[in-house]
Amino acid sequence: MRLGRHGEAGALRRALVPLLAAGTLTFTGVGAAYADPAPTDDIPSAEDVAQAQTNAAAKADDVVSIRARITAATARVDTLAAQAAAASEKYNGAEYALAQAEKAVAAAKADAEGAATAAEAERRLVERLTLGGVAVRDPYHRLRSFFYEDGPTSILNDIAAYDAVGDASRAALARYESKRAVAASLQRAAEVAVAKQEKATASAKAAKQEAETAVAAAAAARASLQRDRDQLIRELAHAEGISVTIARKRQRALEKLAQAAQESANRPPEDLSQIAPTPTPAPSPAPGPAPAPSPSPTPVDPNPPKRVKGVEAAIRFAMEQVGEPYVWAGAGPDVWDCSGLTMRAWGAAGKALPHFSGAQYASSVPISLADAKRGDLLFWSRGGPSSIYHVALYLGDGWMIEAPRPGKNVQVVSVYASTTPDLAARIR
Repeated sequence: MRLGRHGEAGALRRALVPLLAAGTLTFTGVGAAYADPAPTDDIPSAEDVAQAQTNAAAKADDVVSIRARITAATARVDTLAAQAAAASEKYNGAEYALAQAEKAVAAAKADAEGAATAAEAERRLVERLTLGGVAVRDPYHRLRSFFYEDGPTSILNDIAAYDAVGDASRAALARYESKRAVAASLQRAAEVAVAKQEKATASAKAAKQEAETAVAAAAAARASLQRDRDQLIRELAHAEGISVTIARKRQRALEKLAQAAQESANRPPEDLSQIAPTPTPAPSPAPGPAPAPSPSPTPVDPNPPKRVKGVEAAIRFAMEQVGEPYVWAGAGPDVWDCSGLTMRAWGAAGKALPHFSGAQYASSVPISLADAKRGDLLFWSRGGPSSIYHVALYLGDGWMIEAPRPGKNVQVVSVYASTTPDLAARIR
């Protein structure tokens, strides 16, 4: 089918409008190419170009807006998950404090009972000595002594016995008073310990409720994101004029780039190069469990020191759990929280750690981050040891293994994948 002159001009107009809107096409020598120009009403007007530019800008704004909504929703889920993990670790701390309080109550009660028993023994001794003294100084007993051949001697002996009994009685009475005071003091200490235990019990109950609420909120947000993300991706595909599959791939690529940029920004200065031996950022791990980091470049010792054997045993155990889910208060055999994983890992190496990151730090040897080596523990806090809320096992070369937070599994990741640790410790 042939187009008339006006039809050809209309087709040209439709082809030129988007190019003019994008500012990518200029006209030179048009008169030479088209001696007989199309009628004026078929040439794209300034208003047409402006409208096309407005439409293109609106489309770009839509894309930016949708991506921003995806980013915001993902960030909210990550924030709630991190808060849930911190609340879970707070519960571990409350349980640890309760266990310590229960031990203190048991010890205080045992001490108080022992002191009370000792005081009672002294009281009975005082009673016996007092009764013996009464018998010695009985007037009838002393008068009867005169009728015996050794009467005077007997009286002198009785007087000496009385004095001895008196001395023993006074000494026993002093010991009794002292032990009774100790028993009273220990009883008060036991009562204080019981009060602390009751407070710790209440704190553990509140921490459990807080953790349950936080974990539920994180799970709800994660479910909501999973529902909304697909719809947002579809909106993104429509705005960009591409398929949903391509839109998903582009979004994943952008998120990987953002993660790589975050890791690079989180890298410490060169004085912490033990954790980051190379200045270039490590590539972002692929989705799912990342491969184990390469072994240390130092030669393998056929007879490694005892600590090295312990480190490798701990790391081997932790690596076997990669891919298993995070569950708050989890300590195995197939669900984990952060301190549960490190506790069991070092337990496999013969070292007992409490199920609480703050107590793990307190029971280890603090070291600087620059001195961190394979097998050391890395900690995250809000300003110091008293506010620790997360722990991971360092693998060396800028990698670590951790049970991160609700919705994720045990994983091997870069130390700089999110916020960097601020404390480190070595297992004795």
